[in-house]
Amino acid sequence: MNWIRAISGLSEENLGFVLVTVLGNRGSSPREEGAKMVVTGERTYDTVGGGNLEFQAISRARELLETGRQTLLREKFVLGKDLGQCCGGTVDLLLECFPSNAFNVILFGAGHVGCSLVKILSGLPCRLTWADSRPELVDQLATQPIVPDIRPVLMDNHDLFVEACPANACYLVMTHSHELDMQLVEGILSRGDSRFLGLIGSRSKAGKFRNRLRRKQFSSAEIDQLTCPVGLPELVGKRPMEVAVSISAQLMQLAEMTRKPEVLQDTCTDRPHGIGGRTVPPCR
Repeated sequence: MNWIRAISGLSEENLGFVLVTVLGNRGSSPREEGAKMVVTGERTYDTVGGGNLEFQAISRARELLETGRQTLLREKFVLGKDLGQCCGGTVDLLLECFPSNAFNVILFGAGHVGCSLVKILSGLPCRLTWADSRPELVDQLATQPIVPDIRPVLMDNHDLFVEACPANACYLVMTHSHELDMQLVEGILSRGDSRFLGLIGSRSKAGKFRNRLRRKQFSSAEIDQLTCPVGLPELVGKRPMEVAVSISAQLMQLAEMTRKPEVLQDTCTDRPHGIGGRTVPPCR
């Protein structure tokens, strides 16, 4: 499989990868400028020339994947001196790390705000699970064109559904039923591993929910994890799309550090760089 097809398939499956590109070369080298390969944690696709150059590129790429951050790294190798290859030329590589999207959003509710919110989240870097307990609505969602990172699901049993959610997820609770909202909030807080828990509603609803949680013996620290009303307080519009914009902006603030790519220092230096702490030979 060539690198273009590999990127397409890996992106669709939400699997992290590193794209390695030959930026330039001097003298004798195994591949031309622009040659590319794709590296995952287990496999490689295409080639930048084989030998020790490719071995080192794969090793660097997998170290980048382990950081879990979107990263750019430039490496320059003198093939004879640094890698013991007989070519003797110099190759400049660019490694672009695209980790799997770990920003998971679990949205409960396919009402007006939920549908407006999905329109926005479909264009943002997140994995969205969109759950509702009403079969007729989920059936309607299944007939609509949905981008790969959005998964509509029928929630038959809310307790089992919450238990099966990924760790460190962001939860947005906005169902058609206040009682179901309460049960979902209890289940999410009981997990103890949410990244964010937002509940749609007024300040009055927030007070009632917090009082009920206290009566159910949830601690103050647990109750403080609940954000209600959800959304940025300075955005006060009441229309479904206005509420959705406010909630999306709040999520974007949370995701900012994950989304921001890290540009590592050019490793053509005799100082240790940020991957593995090794000293890289100076460029010649």
